[in-house]
Amino acid sequence: MAGTMRVTYSLGDAIEMGLDEAGRGCFWGPLFAGAVIWPPEEEWTDEHREIAPQINDSKKMSEKKRQYIAGAIRELATDWGVGSVQPSEIDEKGMSWANREAFRRAKNACTIGLDPELLLIDGILGLPDDGIPYECIPGGDGLFVPIAAASILAKVGRDTWVTGWCTQSDANKEIAERYDLLSNKGYGTAKHREGLKKFGYHSMHREQFIRNWI
Repeated sequence: MAGTMRVTYSLGDAIEMGLDEAGRGCFWGPLFAGAVIWPPEEEWTDEHREIAPQINDSKKMSEKKRQYIAGAIRELATDWGVGSVQPSEIDEKGMSWANREAFRRAKNACTIGLDPELLLIDGILGLPDDGIPYECIPGGDGLFVPIAAASILAKVGRDTWVTGWCTQSDANKEIAERYDLLSNKGYGTAKHREGLKKFGYHSMHREQFIRNWI
């Protein structure tokens, strides 16, 4: 066990991969997902024993702590990957498709080549067409270490992408200021909605999410 979190769903009978997303409810920017295979406890080093109890739902951690734990996860996980889906894809194919596709891209971004035998997916959207058994676990990022680790990688990956985009050029900096993107990371805060009413939408906005605000 890692604190109150469970390390495994199948009690070690399967190679498990945790999957979670970040940015599902955002007005602006890509949807991200993380995928993590965490080693069984009998394979843990002292570093695993130190870090595992600190892995939790990314929403319950400070930004600084998330970044630190994300680095540790990348070092200590058996395998991990991050995937994203662009706003234009979300508008074209819908959020349920985008959510599943982000999971697939994160899973496919893993590089070790260790095929998972069971997917532990936060929420209610499974991957029925992928041929791998799965369990949908609402609130799973607060229950299972692999899902929580995936949630951290997804959140840190998305926040890092947004910050990088907002600061890479003067033009992007101006767009970021219009919608307060560095502060809200694309979520629909009051300042973001004010920007939409004043400036209209940007190409990275999800049009289906902002119809009522422009």
